[in-house]
Amino acid sequence: MLLGMYPHSPTGEYRLLLYLSDANLGHDGSYVFSLGSDQPPRYKGYPNAFELMFTRPILFRGNLHWQILESAGNMLKVFDTTAESFRQMRAPPLPYPAHLFEMDGMLSMSSFDEATNTTIDIWMSQDYDNELWALKYLVKLPVADLTVQFGKFVEYWNFMVTSRDGGVSMLVKFGEWLLQFDINGKLIASFHFRGLVPAEHCLKQTLVQHTFFPMLQGYVVNNSSFIGC
Repeated sequence: MLLGMYPHSPTGEYRLLLYLSDANLGHDGSYVFSLGSDQPPRYKGYPNAFELMFTRPILFRGNLHWQILESAGNMLKVFDTTAESFRQMRAPPLPYPAHLFEMDGMLSMSSFDEATNTTIDIWMSQDYDNELWALKYLVKLPVADLTVQFGKFVEYWNFMVTSRDGGVSMLVKFGEWLLQFDINGKLIASFHFRGLVPAEHCLKQTLVQHTFFPMLQGYVVNNSSFIGC
């Protein structure tokens, strides 16, 4: 199972962090594999690494970060991609699942408030090295009114917060609609499509365009911008 992918700065290699359970390898746990290598994956320990499969990691300051299920939002699991070792990091008191993202150059987390299910809490790591967090935004959504207009709202998994060009926006799933809100909770866009959900994978503008596609007959570049990531 793939847990994450990262650049290994000392070697310049791209590497995969995997969870493997295979008697032939000798140990269940995390393994590192260098892309393009003819060598087998190398064991890195952490027999319970399968717990990392339930959330998407974020790469920040050369470390992969996950919110782990058992921690109920109070701890993050961190993988140092240079030393290739695991550690834990304190996190704000958010319910599981919370969403990790980068905002204004800081590691951030967001989650729906369990008590009301109408407010999105956004925390930022004001001091990353000392693991100090601060509540940055409380975004209240008119969930009752939106449910009448767009359909049933299902909290937890069906929302995400994204930060681009200094701005913050939220994508939230209501019924067959995907709604976009600004940091003040104002609805700014809506998209009707059955099965459409917020994606947790970011588009990096530094991706190199593959020469194969422009050679295709009728190939057209879509210049429309992405809403979020």
